[in-house]
Amino acid sequence: MGRELGNKALINEYILGELGTKQPVSLFDVNNLNPDNVEGLLSDFEFKNKQVEYVMYGKSTPGANYAAALLELIMILLVCNAISGVFDPKVKKAFKIHFLLGLATLLAVTIVETVKDIETLTKSDDTDRDDKKVSFFKNKIGVIDPRKLKLSYRDYLRLMLLFDRDNQYSRTLAVVEQVSGQNKIGTKPTQIKITNSAKIKPWFLSNAVKTFTKLDSNLINDELEIKSELYYSY
Repeated sequence: MGRELGNKALINEYILGELGTKQPVSLFDVNNLNPDNVEGLLSDFEFKNKQVEYVMYGKSTPGANYAAALLELIMILLVCNAISGVFDPKVKKAFKIHFLLGLATLLAVTIVETVKDIETLTKSDDTDRDDKKVSFFKNKIGVIDPRKLKLSYRDYLRLMLLFDRDNQYSRTLAVVEQVSGQNKIGTKPTQIKITNSAKIKPWFLSNAVKTFTKLDSNLINDELEIKSELYYSY
């Protein structure tokens, strides 16, 4: 299970590193409503900037994939902010007054924090192109302070890519083929086997080779034949 998850994480790193998915420009920027700034609005929805989102959801419209990613991101943020909100001093105080007041305060805090997170994660500017990050949790949990753990839009995509999705890797191959211009990548070998062999006249006990190493060895006519195999993925 752990190895399978590790392999999946490595594949996902390749997807994030090689395919197009850029930090959103400014989803909630009022300047995008200006007809002279339409390019800034459309760039977030173009396929070349949202190829990873296509790999995840497989919708025919690039903008639909981005919208699906934002919806899933909002659901994750709502859950995280709701859990974090339980430890908010304002929420704790409200629960002490009345259960319904505490519940209403928790709901309000969750929604406000989620909106603020989405606004931050989907915004950048011309002078600072670094990925915008938000705290995974907003409040201390006992002696633990998870506020130091901050994730960007790409970090959340990295997390979301771990979820099981139908035909995700077949779509990955399709996008790689389109980007690279190479056809039938999925049928080409991605691993090679290298076999090394050597013959030596041992000055020590030949059985020691089998005892202390994992090499495949045979003693033939006072010569020790040694073989080793190496598998290399690329």
